[in-house]
Amino acid sequence: MLPKQNRLKKNKQFNYIYKHGQTKHEQSLSLSYIRTKFKPFKIGFTVSKKIGNSVVRSRVKRLLREAARQEIKNFNSNYNYIFIARESITEKNFEQIRAQIVKLLEKAGLYLKEENKPQGSS
Repeated sequence: MLPKQNRLKKNKQFNYIYKHGQTKHEQSLSLSYIRTKFKPFKIGFTVSKKIGNSVVRSRVKRLLREAARQEIKNFNSNYNYIFIARESITEKNFEQIRAQIVKLLEKAGLYLKEENKPQGSS
């Protein structure tokens, strides 16, 4: 589970990031982010009713939270983030969602970890 201090919860915070932040897009996920002076940084998730019924939306949110939790050490801690699910996310599995989170962070220049490339196979 995502640590409590890293959860973005208040509607006011979401609206501020939507209004003043920058956005990057991928096939089934979007990222809105904004620089923050407060510590620790926060992450929020949005899954629209267009995605599906409550069971599907809850599953998508659980997958997003777990993928973000596993990558949390690689987030730039000077920003707050909102991940916005798109309709095609229901077709993705956990690893694909995690890869899209990493790709979005890299696209925004906010991913801190260098890629570890496999060595040796010829």
